[in-house]
Amino acid sequence: MPGFLDSEYYTNFWGPSPEHAWGQYTAAELIEAEESSRAPLGYGAYVIEEWRQGDSVTLTKNPNYFRADEGLPAFETVVYRFVGENSNTNIASILSGECDIVDQTSGIDNQSELLLELQASGQLNATFVTGTIWEHIDFGIQHIEYDDGMQTGERPDYFSDVRTRQAFTMCMDRQSVVNTVLFGQSIVIDTYLPPQHPLYNDQVATYPFDPEAAGALLDEVGWIDDDGNAFTPRVASGVIGVTDGTPLSVTYETTGSSLRQQITAIIQQSLAQCGIETFIQYYPASEWFMEGPEGKLFGRRFDLGEFTWSTGVQPRCDLYLSSQVPGTEGETWLSIQDGEERTFSISGWSGQNNPGFTNPEFDLACSIALGSLPGQPEYSASHLEAQAIFAEELPVAPLFLHLKLAATRPDMCNFIMDPTANSEFWNIEAFDYGECAE
Repeated sequence: MPGFLDSEYYTNFWGPSPEHAWGQYTAAELIEAEESSRAPLGYGAYVIEEWRQGDSVTLTKNPNYFRADEGLPAFETVVYRFVGENSNTNIASILSGECDIVDQTSGIDNQSELLLELQASGQLNATFVTGTIWEHIDFGIQHIEYDDGMQTGERPDYFSDVRTRQAFTMCMDRQSVVNTVLFGQSIVIDTYLPPQHPLYNDQVATYPFDPEAAGALLDEVGWIDDDGNAFTPRVASGVIGVTDGTPLSVTYETTGSSLRQQITAIIQQSLAQCGIETFIQYYPASEWFMEGPEGKLFGRRFDLGEFTWSTGVQPRCDLYLSSQVPGTEGETWLSIQDGEERTFSISGWSGQNNPGFTNPEFDLACSIALGSLPGQPEYSASHLEAQAIFAEELPVAPLFLHLKLAATRPDMCNFIMDPTANSEFWNIEAFDYGECAE
């Protein structure tokens, strides 16, 4: 439709297809046709010369490349090899000269320390960028036992008071996680967007590691240190929804990857400094991410739950809309361009707001943002407001941005990783060997 522009405008584009070469095929046939699936045509720097199934793809210089008069691309031939995800083997292939580039799909994200050491000794170049995946610990605010407006089980109401969530976040030594697990190559975040995003709100509330300030908040709520020992669990005294004498002892659950085992150990130790006891439990990913009501995470059956989300191009405030609480049915309103309002509902267990967070002001800001278009004043203003409310209310404790890692031979020039791209080869025409300009 001429002039139509929606909030996911970036999904409405696709590359051109060559009618002169593929016009005899239907769209469905093009998916399987040898000409399109094994030897696609394009206007890039290289063309496919040979595809050896499961082994390699060989490319040669495209004589019709539109930047050929600039001397691009630099190489006559490029070979992509399928090498698997053995990080030690793949790093060794750089050192031996077998490969010139090992990309982010090669499983080297657990080798930060080794890569930094090899770079320091001049044996390779390591590239670290913060991507669009962010790690977070979710608070079990609306546990499934609290449905229907009443507590039906024995689980204490730990997290309905925002001060408790703020205190927990200040008791998580997130910078130590970044320094220790990620060797200082990432950053601590305080909202669901990375600082590089054009809609990032740099004025949101922040929560540096501060056990003393966190302890004062817990005292306000009624979680008191009754024995004068900061490393024993605090106990409830007048905490709403919690029986007096209940220890501040929660389960901390996630998957059992080596990365998360390192993270949980640091977080568990730092929480203990505030009188918060945690019991760590690991699950296979298939079990952890199981849909509710049986699933731990999306069945809202957890105290603290760690996993990742992707930021996306459109800020994902929708993850924390009231209408997205799994297992509930509700409605919210969505602002549209002519100023009218529209209601919609969601039910069942398909929602992604696993903390069970509900906040009318956040719903309003997020709904206006999602119902607006880039360039409209309410678009930016509402996204900024939604982040501010998120950072104040803390349905989750943001941890850090995940890294994208790649490595190249020391004299590889113009290798630049894009945080938002799934491939490092977006500017492959500029790759070359030699003295790289600073």
